[in-house]
Amino acid sequence: KVAKEINADVFLPDYRLMPETDYDDILWDVVLAYIYLVQIRGIEPSNILLLGISSGGGLVTRLLQSLAEVQRNQGEMHDVSIQRLIEQAMKRFNTTSSSPPSSSLMPGGGVLVCPFVDYTDPKGRTLQEYNKHDLIVNQSVTEVGFPYFESKLGNDENRRRTSPVYRSFEDLPPLCVVVSEHEVVFDQTVDLVNKARSQNVPVTVGMWKYMCHVFCFLSSFVPEGEQSMDFVCDWMKKQYNNSDNNKNFESN
Repeated sequence: KVAKEINADVFLPDYRLMPETDYDDILWDVVLAYIYLVQIRGIEPSNILLLGISSGGGLVTRLLQSLAEVQRNQGEMHDVSIQRLIEQAMKRFNTTSSSPPSSSLMPGGGVLVCPFVDYTDPKGRTLQEYNKHDLIVNQSVTEVGFPYFESKLGNDENRRRTSPVYRSFEDLPPLCVVVSEHEVVFDQTVDLVNKARSQNVPVTVGMWKYMCHVFCFLSSFVPEGEQSMDFVCDWMKKQYNNSDNNKNFESN
């Protein structure tokens, strides 16, 4: 639907998953996939829009933050291999690209659908209470899934440092966020939107009532799912039209 509606190619990265692998390995795969688009495929970064659903929304956010952190030379990243990968890509991109050396690796924007962005111990009313009736993230999912974060990411301090919602949103591109008021990640999505806006990131929010987590997948059954995808496509079209160069436009 997205490819058809916005007339774009779609690139779907194949990345490893928890609990079979560690979080840094997953982030490495996502960064590597993005660098492939820019370096190997030669796609202009500003013509790329990222889209992530649920935990994929968290990965999109961390990718954007990783790019911004390296480009600011702040040294915030705790994974040196990922930092070096991005730095090498920046040097190579600036060398081989026809754009000025100051060109950024930052994509044109990011779409976060029901983003899961807080890896610390479960807290907040929606995560603790709405899993009782959420069709997707129910009590069994939270009881079984959350212990993996402790085993893979360690103590609460490290999980907080890894969580996208607690990291800087400075220098991130425009974001489109879709969420339901009655799903498990609503609280952390509100925190993400407020923090991003406080750091001057343009954020467009689409909010629906009484929907479960990742309700966009139910577009064949409920009108709200269809409406949410139309909302996303309309936003992406606007970003595409705002691009200086509309050739080789891709959605990741």
